[in-house]
Amino acid sequence: MIDEVLKTLTLNITPLSDETLSEVREYARIIHVSKGDVLVREGEFSDQLYFVVQGGARAFYLKDGKTITDWFAFENDFISSIISFFLEVPSQHYVEVLEDTTLMVLQLRDLETLCDKYHDFERFARLSVTKTMIELQQRIVSLQFKSSKERYNSLLENYPKIELRAPLGDIASYLGITQETLSRIRNSKNGI
Repeated sequence: MIDEVLKTLTLNITPLSDETLSEVREYARIIHVSKGDVLVREGEFSDQLYFVVQGGARAFYLKDGKTITDWFAFENDFISSIISFFLEVPSQHYVEVLEDTTLMVLQLRDLETLCDKYHDFERFARLSVTKTMIELQQRIVSLQFKSSKERYNSLLENYPKIELRAPLGDIASYLGITQETLSRIRNSKNGI
């Protein structure tokens, strides 16, 4: 399975040499987790980067007993507790699996080793981080300048089947709206 995952990554991001791929195989591992499993908890250190092979996950905060979702990841997306991963501090996030999911996992020290050793992997990492930064910046712009309905439509463009894969409360939280507002938007879109 790792060869299929690496093939997908190199097709979608940038090619890697056979030598690089051989070493990535030594570090990467495939795990299968069940719906509801928590990969990272607030206050824990997390040095792992997850690539979603099949399934989905979300990152969220807990505030006053409520969850605030700020990141979804489905097939061919990366997810981690960014602050903990890059700054080696306790996580401010939880990362939870939304459905039975298969992930490829790499640890920070292994990523750094691969980047130091292989220029093509360093490029791969840079392009992956750039893609994630662009997506997060687009989300910030969306929250600041788009209407609730526009944010919802953008989410559906990026993840057409998200309503079947994530609870509506998590989707509403991600969009920065109440679940009632989400229901009104969905009803108007469906002609109800």
